[in-house]
Amino acid sequence: MKPVRIALLDDHAVVRHGLANTLAAEANFDVVGIYEKSRDLLAGLVSAPADLLLLDFSLSPDEMDGVSLIRALRVKFPSCQILVLSAHHDPATVALAMRVGARGFVGKGEDMTQVVKAIRKVVSGAVYLSTDMTYRLAETVTSETRKDPSEASDALVQAELTSREQEVIRCYLAGMTVSEIAEKFNRSIKTISTQKTSAFRKLGVTSNNELFKLNKIIGSP
Repeated sequence: MKPVRIALLDDHAVVRHGLANTLAAEANFDVVGIYEKSRDLLAGLVSAPADLLLLDFSLSPDEMDGVSLIRALRVKFPSCQILVLSAHHDPATVALAMRVGARGFVGKGEDMTQVVKAIRKVVSGAVYLSTDMTYRLAETVTSETRKDPSEASDALVQAELTSREQEVIRCYLAGMTVSEIAEKFNRSIKTISTQKTSAFRKLGVTSNNELFKLNKIIGSP
């Protein structure tokens, strides 16, 4: 199996090197860059590409803010998945990071086994949030339904769903059944079910409830 190339950005030396040493000891992990400054990270990723970036969301005051940095990274290095590791993991911060392009969020208080689990999940193509954070986020969002259910969702784009998988999930979120979606697009029920299952895998959800919660959390504003 091809090694997962990992880059780290954190302005605390102890955290940087502690993470690097722990991750380097994991099977199939290759730490290709350890950075203190965002400008060094942006330059370093050009010469040493990474599959995943473990990013501190709140850097020193003279650094780029987390939102701007994630947006810049998504433009310059679209194939590099971003996993945020931060001491500030209140629901509002997590939701904001996910909206602008992060694929997962881990609190610095988490055990390293959770960090490793999050990395493996994100590089597999799924979204990672702890069960506790998923429920905390769900509690902070309103139950107002989307006025235009056909509007493209950031989550669907970030998860690299095919255009047909996006169609299926949008219709599903709008309240349509698999049979109704099959009839709408003149596809077989089996095809629609397969596309829905594939979309669930890419989004990192395993149930209808998880899909609706994820949509509320990181769907389009």
